[in-house]
Amino acid sequence: MDQPAAPPLILVAEDDLSNSEVIASTLTDFGGYRVVTEADGEQVMRRIDEAQPDLLLLDLLLPNRSGLEILRELRHHPRFAALPIIAISADVRPGIGEQARALGCREFIAKPFGIDQLLDSVAHALTARPETRDNG
Repeated sequence: MDQPAAPPLILVAEDDLSNSEVIASTLTDFGGYRVVTEADGEQVMRRIDEAQPDLLLLDLLLPNRSGLEILRELRHHPRFAALPIIAISADVRPGIGEQARALGCREFIAKPFGIDQLLDSVAHALTARPETRDNG
């Protein structure tokens, strides 16, 4: 008998522990997603490689390595070039959202954001992702 598919796995890259916990519990409790977290910008690529997430929720203001640097690296890495990414940030300077989108983010969400906005954005990014992505 076939096993039901596991819910999508989301990597939350967020350095603020309270934000990370709220986002993770929202995605788990209200969205039914599996969630792993990472707080250090230097460790995000390692964590992506280990966890093989279906989506990355990426804070642009991480310690030790910015979210924009991580985006650039992901988009040049053949294995992760198609990984759906949603950028989140308290940095709402003009152009920051456009810069994140230009680097391949599906969406930019300014902090603070609501539960519905987060869940809608995640659902949309997951359903819009290319089917050609190789997890292998």
